[in-house]
Amino acid sequence: MTAQDNTEYAIRRSDGLYLYDDTMDGTHPEWVQLADNAAWFGTAAEALAFAELAGFADEGRLDAGLEVVDRPWVWEEDIEPDDTDLELDREGL
Repeated sequence: MTAQDNTEYAIRRSDGLYLYDDTMDGTHPEWVQLADNAAWFGTAAEALAFAELAGFADEGRLDAGLEVVDRPWVWEEDIEPDDTDLELDREGL
């Protein structure tokens, strides 16, 4: 996955749950509460194609109650360490 314009995309249900699949091929879809546990993709088209593989879209249209959502994408290395991270670094962990 390569996020375009530092944005990544996922499928969200109207009740706030996100689509995930541990194999990322649509064969084991499940709905998760945390956005961080969702299946995120580099483009909205990839997220839509994933939903179609999982059986939640047809001919490029999401089932009722679903939407493609986006969020800013950040390199993990760019995230500022918090106090706990700094303490663990000092302890050599």
